[in-house]
Amino acid sequence: MPVKTKRASIITVGQDKSEIKIYCLRRADGYTFRQCCWYEMGRRQVKAFTDLNAAKLFAQQKSVALANGLAGIATASHRDVEVLRTCEQRASRFGTTLPAAIEEWTSARDAIGSGSLMEAVRFYVLHHANLPQRTVAELIPEFVEAKRAADYSKVHLTTIRCRLGHFEPQFGSLPIADVTTPQVEQFLRGLKVANVTRNGVRKSVVAFFSWARKQGYLIADRPTAAEKSMTFAEVDKAPDIFTPEEMMKLLKSADQATLPVLAIGGFSGIRSAEIARLHWEDVLWDQGYIEVKARKAKTKARRLVPIQPNLKAWLEPYRGSSGAVCKFTCLSYRYQQLSQSAQIGWKLNALRHSYASYRLAQVQDAAKVALEMGNSPQMLFKHYRELVTPDAATAWFSLVPERAA
Repeated sequence: MPVKTKRASIITVGQDKSEIKIYCLRRADGYTFRQCCWYEMGRRQVKAFTDLNAAKLFAQQKSVALANGLAGIATASHRDVEVLRTCEQRASRFGTTLPAAIEEWTSARDAIGSGSLMEAVRFYVLHHANLPQRTVAELIPEFVEAKRAADYSKVHLTTIRCRLGHFEPQFGSLPIADVTTPQVEQFLRGLKVANVTRNGVRKSVVAFFSWARKQGYLIADRPTAAEKSMTFAEVDKAPDIFTPEEMMKLLKSADQATLPVLAIGGFSGIRSAEIARLHWEDVLWDQGYIEVKARKAKTKARRLVPIQPNLKAWLEPYRGSSGAVCKFTCLSYRYQQLSQSAQIGWKLNALRHSYASYRLAQVQDAAKVALEMGNSPQMLFKHYRELVTPDAATAWFSLVPERAA
């Protein structure tokens, strides 16, 4: 048999069509509960609650819905309201609102697709945790300054600035930790240069990223994005050299300031950058050597380069000179001017290439020539050697001033 109940009190919310009455009922067994009663779409509706506050909340929401013609729309329960408040409190910890938080979440879900959002967060934390957010544009000047403080040559610094000058426009605004390997490779492929130059740019970018890692701007125990980028195949092409006839035309066209620089480059194989740092005090006349000090050498290792008899003849008028051997700010530009005067097309790094080729043909000893040039024998064969005959080598090292001849 049904349990009889008794109505103890009535609370009315709203009026007319939006009126809702809350009854406090007590069954015969002593159990008390609340019941909301109202009319909706011509039919009497009831809903029971154990808690008075929950019944009042429902009655208020339902009354507003009925007054606004929103009958049939679900109303929030007391638990729904508590959940909403909890979510709003959590969003406020990060200085945002619940709608903004939901918008950010949905944008992240759209961006990641079917992947796991938590996995993406873990990846980000793994690669960016506690890293200073420094951009590429901010760090490049610091990198160049660090190189300068380490006493790198002006030529080296200029090369770095030039190469990173191509890199900065595309990546300058990005935090260095956000640059990816595919982005670096796309940049390198987009350069309108030969592969040997492309690899040179990559080398400077790799050095820049390695320095940033040492400074704490990248994860310490992981390869950088630049290090993981691919290198490009280089054509195995023999280097250009000057013939003895071409070299003699250049020597005859050289002025007093250019002549010793040209002769040292062609008859000793010393690098142009090393010649630019050379002083007359480094020419050991009596011992028959040119000393390339460690701080002036590209490899940071001291070496003695023999003064060939014909080189001594070209330098003899300068015995007793002091100060820098090279008086030019830009030696390559001076060489271009000289080649125009001699009506001979200038060949990049051809003085060093020529010495390596003719000297190797003369002595037939790769280790000896490599030691003179500050290279390994492998590097000598890869970059500098061009096959020439012993007769051509004899002609090369027989080039002397006319008065000496």
